[in-house]
Amino acid sequence: MRLSTSLVIAGLVLLLAGLLLWHGGPATDLTLFERLRLDARARGVAAIRGLTALGGFAVLGPLALVIVAWLLAQRRHAEALWLFATIGSGRLAVEAMKEILVRPRPPLVGRLAEVSSHSFPSSHAAGTLLTWLALAIVFPRLRPWSLPFALAMAAAIGWSRIALGVHWPSDVLAGYGLALLTVGIAARWLPQPPSPSHRAGSA
Repeated sequence: MRLSTSLVIAGLVLLLAGLLLWHGGPATDLTLFERLRLDARARGVAAIRGLTALGGFAVLGPLALVIVAWLLAQRRHAEALWLFATIGSGRLAVEAMKEILVRPRPPLVGRLAEVSSHSFPSSHAAGTLLTWLALAIVFPRLRPWSLPFALAMAAAIGWSRIALGVHWPSDVLAGYGLALLTVGIAARWLPQPPSPSHRAGSA
């Protein structure tokens, strides 16, 4: 099975799971939320706030732009455009879904981080997996370690959003699903990097 097909299938499954957990199993969603969220007096809250910041657009946006600029400097224009379009379209899809579904956040009491947007899906979970997975695909030689890193970072950021009381578990699942779906669809049009001899000849 092609990588793009596998990502699309996994994305659809997780996105559907998030929707079903929200609408079909709110009691389960609440139970998972209560078990995973932290109390304000718990140890390590400050560290978790620092961790969750790594999944925000303020960190991932500039990172993606730096990689796009590097690809452009290397004359890998098609890959730079693919990376920019993939991450940008995924981000827009997340924000559009938030505005369409307008899901309230978990109760204000007990939140350990400030948020202002709607809840479903989690933009931190989606953005983290979307960005790191897209980078892993653009640089296939680094995939043996970059792919596990992408999954580990997404898992950590997703957990932190629930632990801080700002997202329901179903939000995080849907964020993962949307990220996988976006990258899976985009992977069908992934340009092939130029060979070293071609780059040397065009220098």
